[in-house]
Amino acid sequence: MPARQTALMRMTPAPRLARLTVLSACALLSVSAACSRVPQLEDRLPADLRSQPYPELLPLDTALAQEPLPEEESAALSDALDARADRLRRRAEALRSRQP
Repeated sequence: MPARQTALMRMTPAPRLARLTVLSACALLSVSAACSRVPQLEDRLPADLRSQPYPELLPLDTALAQEPLPEEESAALSDALDARADRLRRRAEALRSRQP
């Protein structure tokens, strides 16, 4: 039993060449567009900043703030809420016991 041929296998060299030409043209257009200058973006920089050097780049580890892990943060929040709930219950019990 012969294997089924896909549409790509049945193509003659002419459509393949046309497809390759179209893909090459698209790649060339996107590369040329990426290299073009955009005056609207270049004019946004004030004149006094144009002469300034680029800022120093920092490693990502030092640039980002060291945040606690979500598990630790949620555990601390849960403990704080539990403690507050206990204080409010004791306060409510104290208020109930004072009323005649």
